[in-house]
Amino acid sequence: MFSSKFSLPALAGLVTMALLPTSTLATLPFGLAGPQGTVLFLNGFHFVSGHNDYEVSANHYCVIIRDDLLQCAVYNTATTPAHMAGIEYIITEEAFATLDFEERQLWHSHAYEVTSGFLVEPGMPGVVDHTIMKDVLVNTYGKTIHTWRYDQKDALYPVGVPELVMGFTRDDQITPDFVTERDELFGLNTTEVRDSRADITPHEVLPGADSWKYGYALSFGIVNTTIESKGAFASPAGGELIR
Repeated sequence: MFSSKFSLPALAGLVTMALLPTSTLATLPFGLAGPQGTVLFLNGFHFVSGHNDYEVSANHYCVIIRDDLLQCAVYNTATTPAHMAGIEYIITEEAFATLDFEERQLWHSHAYEVTSGFLVEPGMPGVVDHTIMKDVLVNTYGKTIHTWRYDQKDALYPVGVPELVMGFTRDDQITPDFVTERDELFGLNTTEVRDSRADITPHEVLPGADSWKYGYALSFGIVNTTIESKGAFASPAGGELIR
């Protein structure tokens, strides 16, 4: 049985025993961002804070940074080639409990994502998937920022202000056909995945997470402030110098 903290030997060992030879595991750098350091490949659903209808099927390539922190590169499956949409940090329940309430509003829970079958590990043997979901992920929290905006997903470049994204907490919050499309992409059946996790009982979600449930949505913006500088710079219009 796992503790609620992420154990590199335990978590990476579970995954690589199913996918990679032991000799490969021994060469994996701790915390390396990239395919060689990935210990978890996840697909889940995100929505943009304030826009439930901005639905994203997101591939996560996750590495272990510490025993209470995973770091995941997030890709949008709706683009070809897949754009790197942003990053998700995943922390344990104990770590989340240390955050103040201003910080907590930036995080979402994973309890329903796990029990609903929305969060999946494509290609992972069922018994390994079940153990990871039950003993590692179900009580975790994620902070996810998409630097490639949803409304610019077909743009040539990742323009615009980054977006805070959240996770779904009920079935009626997501378009059923969107789930079906994901299942067809990976050869999965979300209903069967959900049924296989019926014995997983998450802890109660801690106060402050999933902030949109409190009746407000968070978004980012650009704030310009005057700075003191040792050098002089031309204004954007090419006119008066600012210091």
